[in-house]
Amino acid sequence: MPRIVDHASRRQDFIRAACETLLEEGYANTTVRAVAKRAGFTTGALVHYFGDKDELIRRALDYFGTEQRERMLRLERELEGRAALRAVVADALPTDLDSQRRWRIWMALWYHSEESDQMRAEQKRRYREWLGRISRMLEQSVKLGELPASVEIRAEARAMVAFVDGLGVQFLMANSRLPAAKILAMLDTYLNRLYAKP
Repeated sequence: MPRIVDHASRRQDFIRAACETLLEEGYANTTVRAVAKRAGFTTGALVHYFGDKDELIRRALDYFGTEQRERMLRLERELEGRAALRAVVADALPTDLDSQRRWRIWMALWYHSEESDQMRAEQKRRYREWLGRISRMLEQSVKLGELPASVEIRAEARAMVAFVDGLGVQFLMANSRLPAAKILAMLDTYLNRLYAKP
């Protein structure tokens, strides 16, 4: 009688192995063979589930991003305006072990997006989603009277994205020695300027 294989579970095994390999070995050394070996399977077994390395990396990014996306959506439902924006952006910054791990994987995608049309498209998709989320909270801030109606929502959203990217890069360039308290203090300084009454 043939052995029953839990395909969803095996797929998750490969995705987790890809995440671990990315974090420990970097993008260049995250090969299909290395991931299959870490997961305890053959390369042939892995390629049954993923077309190529790019697809595997995209699924690893989704794995890391799913919980964060759900948290951000919950924060948007529970909070409003400036409070929601502060909570969501703080969640995106590298202030704990999980978010620091996500930043390392995100940077791998960022760095190698020029080499692959699929990876570049994935990067653009994630930025569109992120810009949309920040724009919604800024629009809500205008409706609540926290920001003036004259504020340029899209420009401010792009500035906020650039601010977050900059802090993430600074954290990584400082070899993780940029304390969470300092990162959050910089976020509060930014928000205080943005929301300052004229």
